[in-house]
Amino acid sequence: MCCAAAATAVMALGVTVQAQCAEPYPSDTQQPDYTALLTDFTNYYQPDLTAPSTELRGRVVNAEVLKENSDATVSVNHKANEGRTSDDDPLNPQQQRALKDSDPLIENTYSDALGPVLGRFLSEGIKQGDLPLSTTLLVKRPGESDIGTERHALLSRYVNDSAVKKQYVHPRPFTDRTNGGYVAAGLPKTENIIHLPVWTDDSGTQHNPGYDTLAPTGSFPSGHTTVAYSGGIGLATLPPQLAPEIMTRASEAANNRLIVGVHYPLDLMGGRIIGEAGLATRWSDEQFRNDKLMPAYQEMQAYMAKRCVGANIVARAADDPTTVQNCVTALNANSADSSKPRGGYTNDFTDDFSTQPVTNRASALAAYQARMSYGFKPTSATGKAAVVPEGAENLLTTAFPTLNAEQRRAVLAATEIDSGEPLDASSNGYQRLNLAAAYSAKVTLSADGSVVKVEPRQAVASVVREGAPAKPGSSSGRSDATASTTKTIANTGSDMLAPAGMIVACFMLGIGLMLTRRRA
Repeated sequence: MCCAAAATAVMALGVTVQAQCAEPYPSDTQQPDYTALLTDFTNYYQPDLTAPSTELRGRVVNAEVLKENSDATVSVNHKANEGRTSDDDPLNPQQQRALKDSDPLIENTYSDALGPVLGRFLSEGIKQGDLPLSTTLLVKRPGESDIGTERHALLSRYVNDSAVKKQYVHPRPFTDRTNGGYVAAGLPKTENIIHLPVWTDDSGTQHNPGYDTLAPTGSFPSGHTTVAYSGGIGLATLPPQLAPEIMTRASEAANNRLIVGVHYPLDLMGGRIIGEAGLATRWSDEQFRNDKLMPAYQEMQAYMAKRCVGANIVARAADDPTTVQNCVTALNANSADSSKPRGGYTNDFTDDFSTQPVTNRASALAAYQARMSYGFKPTSATGKAAVVPEGAENLLTTAFPTLNAEQRRAVLAATEIDSGEPLDASSNGYQRLNLAAAYSAKVTLSADGSVVKVEPRQAVASVVREGAPAKPGSSSGRSDATASTTKTIANTGSDMLAPAGMIVACFMLGIGLMLTRRRA
């Protein structure tokens, strides 16, 4: 706890802190039971765990669901290949993006989620060392088991699905699935997957689809998707002003596994559930939030505000979150002005599920929701009451800082999709969580603080009091009934910095800090 307080205080002085301590956190030993959250999968496929895992043995329990699963993979895989008539033809742009996403690097996958300007700021901040706390929280580069001494902060190390895969040993779509019972169930031995070649991009970096390496490993759940969503939620927490776009980019990264042809939609849905559950557990750890998450959030807001002001996009406002929100709106990265060109995340690729290109926030949210269920027929009862997993409300910590836990849970409940989709029955509500919609909501509170209306798809997430006109320029950070009736969310989470005197106390406790002057 003292490491976090000192780090935050030193940041206020304009320097970077590298703490020489690696504190344990309660969530280190309190990870969710990921396997239990996905047991609905056994209603469609029953793995044979008595055989070696590399044999991928099992039997088909529900051929209809698994046929839908396979058909969707082939559909997306083939759609991405349209226009190519031979293996010698250049890869389509979306195929190239899919191969880049096979190497899950936050700064590569997610930079375009912020749009060209803010995305460039993000990439430069990571590469130039201006975002050390955010980098430690989010980034794991190939060949690096840890970054610095902050091993507990690495989300990619914390949310890990490798043990879960061994419990389901389901064959991949491009492999011989005879041992998995597909042929016995009247389903194809393998699917007609278009294999992508190894591709070298303009920078000389080689991207390998990895078919040979992946063939003996189980498909369910998708590890790349787990990383995409855990990383996406992690990044969305730092600049929540663009959280809906970041989450849609996460869904694109997951969908790209179908384009490569190495996963099925159920694999992606399972990976998303794991990513959400893992981050909800991590964010619910108060010690971790105070020590790692909130300092990274403050760092990102301060950095983006400084870059926006330095680039003369906006003038500095009363606090960093307001400045960043003003910058996002000025760039039209949140589609605030339909008459202006989009300055945020876009994606032209469409398929049988995400049927319109992403050109604005509304189409981004449509793409995200389409990829939550991929058009499966319901496998359990629809129309059930909303179920919000315990701790999931903490995923909205920075998006809605003035709301309490109960209010945030109400936002999640109001933006959930319907029950009954595959994997919903065992997911404890995670399959239904529509985070992209929740992050974009206008939340209306009654006089007693009850949530009476939740309206997603807004350019700026906000909290208002019932019957009061919206005042997007309000900078009040209070959440009581007498505070400003409209609280634009970007303006309500600032000034959490500890006093500089905390540094002295931490030195007295023997914690060494390395202080290096932050880059200009």
